[in-house]
Amino acid sequence: MELVQTPPAKFAQRMLERYSLYPPVDVRSMLERYAEVIDAAIPIPGIDGVCLNLKVPGKKVRVVINSENPPLRRRFTEAHELGHVIIPWHRGTIVDHVNPEHVEEKDEYWAFEDEANQFAAELLMPSAWLAQLLGSTSDLSVCHARICRECEVSAHAAYIRMSALLPPNIVFISEKGGEVEFSGRTIGTLASLPSWGSSFDAGAYRYSINHYSTSLGNRKLHWWQLPDKIEAVATDPRPWREILDDIVNDIGVPDDDRKWFKMSVNGILSAANSAMKRNGTHTKDAVIAACLQRFNDRNSLTAFVDHPEFMEFVIKRAEELTA
Repeated sequence: MELVQTPPAKFAQRMLERYSLYPPVDVRSMLERYAEVIDAAIPIPGIDGVCLNLKVPGKKVRVVINSENPPLRRRFTEAHELGHVIIPWHRGTIVDHVNPEHVEEKDEYWAFEDEANQFAAELLMPSAWLAQLLGSTSDLSVCHARICRECEVSAHAAYIRMSALLPPNIVFISEKGGEVEFSGRTIGTLASLPSWGSSFDAGAYRYSINHYSTSLGNRKLHWWQLPDKIEAVATDPRPWREILDDIVNDIGVPDDDRKWFKMSVNGILSAANSAMKRNGTHTKDAVIAACLQRFNDRNSLTAFVDHPEFMEFVIKRAEELTA
């Protein structure tokens, strides 16, 4: 998969070429070429930096970096502020949230913030450098750790950058102290993600093709490559409805809940089937793989998925849905 080269990213690429920059980019020196930079505590929660006098005739740009933030966050903020300085249509004064929780597409302020983040990501983690790394290293956790170390960025920033370059069916978890620090998945991946702060499950995604893990400081980076198709043939002569009834009976779903439970199961199957139709891979084998992603790692369905007849049920449904 290739990154879509947005105008802000192209501005960063021009800077990389003009100054022959290579990771780790000395972003502070670059920012000081274009602006007066001040490190100061900003007492307002969530504010990472401030840009003053952007494109104001006769005035030098001033940038304030929140000195209370951790070093890697300050480094990304410096690249972000440099983006505001370089991108021609960013003007006036901008108070920055590097990681806004809500981005309204039509809100100019948040559009500027997103563009500055695009610039910063390309400057600190150049797409050409990343593509070469990913093309030469099969272990995604090793790639992740190298990006963090060599580009001097946070594990979360590196994950976001990697996920934009990777294909569907990949899941990531950062484990810290036995808990999920944060998690994510590439575009097109259907698998459920554990909640941030929940206990890390060492047996997660047991149906994966590959599981890579590498330590980075006091955290462990986990990457799973999930199958995009599973070749399987049903051996049970019973229709899928009968198999489902037997599973529901075996796992002890209360009588009053059985109708709802079956509707939930079939809803998950329908969602997986629809996803395969949308991406043009509507085959039995692809639907089976999609169902595994949708069903696995849901606490409410653990007993259902662990039942020995679960795969027979999924195969039968996939055969019917793609017939």
